[in-house]
Amino acid sequence: MFYGKEALDELGILEGINEIIATTETGGRVNAAPLGIIRSEDSLYIRLFLGTHTYENILTRKWFVANVTHDAWIFAETALEDLPQEYFTHCDGLPILKDTEAWLLFKCDPFASDIIIANIEPVKGELLRKDFRAVNRGANLVVEAAVAATRYMSLRSDSYFEELMKTQRIINRCGNPREREAMERLMDRIDSFAHKR
Repeated sequence: MFYGKEALDELGILEGINEIIATTETGGRVNAAPLGIIRSEDSLYIRLFLGTHTYENILTRKWFVANVTHDAWIFAETALEDLPQEYFTHCDGLPILKDTEAWLLFKCDPFASDIIIANIEPVKGELLRKDFRAVNRGANLVVEAAVAATRYMSLRSDSYFEELMKTQRIINRCGNPREREAMERLMDRIDSFAHKR
């Protein structure tokens, strides 16, 4: 177990924007969503947007668990939908992804607004397994696509849709079958939602 700021480097939260899966729990129900933890020198903060489960849960509970995972499929799934509860377990009383490589509890003091920019503080975390692998362009682009999809869904900007289309072409060329499936499912959800309007 690692505590405080020593946990950041040990668990892979480095300078820049670190994409993780945030888990929160309310009323016995675990929620998961991609979230960028921004680390800039001694500052650590997050940005949350109004209208999401994650926004509401962090605003109410004032904590979240950062799950470090290289599974791009999970980023795509949690970007626009809730995961079934069988994807989660508890460790040290905290909700985590069953297949997470590491987890880190953060506390924060957010305030309500259209966007929350909250300073966060690492409390404790644990390395469960090391998952060494080469950089896979397809996997990284699925994470980028998940971010673009959430922005497209909230802002309806054509530039995000164009980014998704370009990203899908590269994932189809560079990704493995699971990453191609993740991108296809992401695009199906966007298409389905667009037709409901």
